[in-house]
Amino acid sequence: MPILTTIARGDASRVSEPRRVIARTEEEWRALWATHAGPGADAPAVDMSAVVVAAAFTGEKPTAGYSIEITADNDAADHAVRLAVEELGAPTGGVLAQVVTSPFHIVSVPKSTGDVTWTEDRGSRIEDRYVASSNLDPRSSNLDHRSSNIDPRSSTGLEPRTASALAYLAGPFSGALILFAESANPDVRFHAWQSIVGLGGLGLAILASYVLAFVALFVSATMVSVMVGVAYVIWIVLAIVWLICLWKAWSGERWKLPFVGDYAERFV
Repeated sequence: MPILTTIARGDASRVSEPRRVIARTEEEWRALWATHAGPGADAPAVDMSAVVVAAAFTGEKPTAGYSIEITADNDAADHAVRLAVEELGAPTGGVLAQVVTSPFHIVSVPKSTGDVTWTEDRGSRIEDRYVASSNLDPRSSNLDHRSSNIDPRSSTGLEPRTASALAYLAGPFSGALILFAESANPDVRFHAWQSIVGLGGLGLAILASYVLAFVALFVSATMVSVMVGVAYVIWIVLAIVWLICLWKAWSGERWKLPFVGDYAERFV
């Protein structure tokens, strides 16, 4: 039986920071997959009674072409498996897609091969700062699958989904306050940016419509009615978008507005 079996590999993880993770239980595996693929994604079927899952993430990269690979050294004498990570940069001299990527590699390791740990890298042992496999309590909120971040709290002192919902509560104003207070949780920062850019953009469109309606007073009464009507429609759109964003954030989902959501992720 091979030491490592690839479960998933690619360049589109939702993990935006470099991480090394080991999951030893079913709860940890589901929490890890929710962080990687999103809270609504079903984790691939893995027999956690027989294997350990290890995952490595490069974090966000500015272009395509980056990759990451987990390798293993099976020390039969110590009955242990040491995992290492090799990251490959984008090739030089070629034309690369100018898109943000986040390469990842997730593997399973048979428990029969021994204790699984990460080797040292650049003089220090790499440990994931959110998943400490031996310390996770299955009853804790760390395993709330509605959140795409394993860390149960953000730097605001609130649960991530609460801080995310508050980012929309007063539109771009609360988004700016949450963004100022949040420095660690990428999901919370995403919602704060989306509130600022999305709801703030719609608010500016309404303001512009009223300004144009005022200017139209000196030109045409019909034009005034048209611009006021446009503002009214944008108000309705803003209310609908605000409600959806608030609900999705409270549900722990990173729901993206068309166009705006991509920009928000880049800002994060």
